[in-house]
Amino acid sequence: MVLAKILRRSLPKLRSQQQVAMHELDEFLDVETDAFGANIKKLAKVFAKAQATLDLESFREERTEAVRLAGVPDVPDIRDAMYSKDLKRMPQMDREEEFRMARRHEFLHGLLSWVMARHGIEKATIVDLLKQPANRILTAITSQSEVKDLDRDWVQRMVLQFEELRNLYVEGALYIVLSTVNRYRNLGVDSQDLVQEGNTSLFQAIDGFDWRRDVRFRTYAQYWVHQAVLKMLYNGSRTVRVPIWVQKILGKIRRAQEAGRREGRELSHAELASKIGVSESKIAWVLATRRYAVSLDASVGGEDGATLGQLLPDEDQVPVHEAIPAGDLREVLADVMADLPQRERRILSRRFGLDGEEPETLGEIADDLGITAERVRQLQNAALGRIKRPGKLNRLRAFVD
Repeated sequence: MVLAKILRRSLPKLRSQQQVAMHELDEFLDVETDAFGANIKKLAKVFAKAQATLDLESFREERTEAVRLAGVPDVPDIRDAMYSKDLKRMPQMDREEEFRMARRHEFLHGLLSWVMARHGIEKATIVDLLKQPANRILTAITSQSEVKDLDRDWVQRMVLQFEELRNLYVEGALYIVLSTVNRYRNLGVDSQDLVQEGNTSLFQAIDGFDWRRDVRFRTYAQYWVHQAVLKMLYNGSRTVRVPIWVQKILGKIRRAQEAGRREGRELSHAELASKIGVSESKIAWVLATRRYAVSLDASVGGEDGATLGQLLPDEDQVPVHEAIPAGDLREVLADVMADLPQRERRILSRRFGLDGEEPETLGEIADDLGITAERVRQLQNAALGRIKRPGKLNRLRAFVD
């Protein structure tokens, strides 16, 4: 891109409380690159004297109309129809718009830096505050003494416009995130979480981007998005966190294994070690860490809503027929359970192995009875509740040490 280098214009004359259109601001900022910083300071004084603001509302409407006329933009598919639909309503910045938006952002950043310096705020604090939401910037300014020639209401409007311009800047670059997220789907972190992390990283990209280097914002922002997505994967894909260097080696192993499968074979540890450049023993150790936690509440599919925990037998449960002492327990149990409904007696007998058979899981009983595992659990608890009534419970306590 050829940066604008034209003769320096005289400073504009603005009406009191004038709303400056974006194309007018672009003309004010169209000066030699070396003079851009000095021009911002002079423009800031002109804006402050006239209490002028930017016409961002009209600018947003123009962008929306441009999308309508140009048709629906093409965006990568992330299997989220609602988000993709919203994203298609937002205009994507081309090379020229990226350049202009960066200069507009630098102007408002410089203007607020000048305003905050006038209020006595230190430079290091200003740099940090201008990365924060508008309410924090306003709190910092209002906590200082008022400056005679700066109107507080105008300052507040400019802070809010700075935040709005940053939002417009990010909206025009949201499409950048999707291509990166698509590369890392199904690796243990939900795609929507990755998108959110990538979108947040665009603000960091805005703060660090320098349009003077003649590099597209898209190219620069992709680095920040990539780093944010990888960090989210490293820290959030496992219940027990694994060091990042281990996960990087796992990634190299996965890519090498995929290359081997495309050739129709599985690579041995020795072959993986040779391709990646680490020892065979380290390959074996790293692969041993490749474990993922699964929640017992995870759904196993089906219409009954069964969970993994309902399908697993309790291995710590000692079968009742082995744990009870010899005696007439069978007769007492039969007497205690005599007034239970037939289905509840059958569930207790099969669930706890009271008939001498192996205890069964909720899922096995549910399949046999034609009901859900959750319904079996409810009937089991209801039957146990009846047995725990004082009269029956006292008869059974005689068999417990």
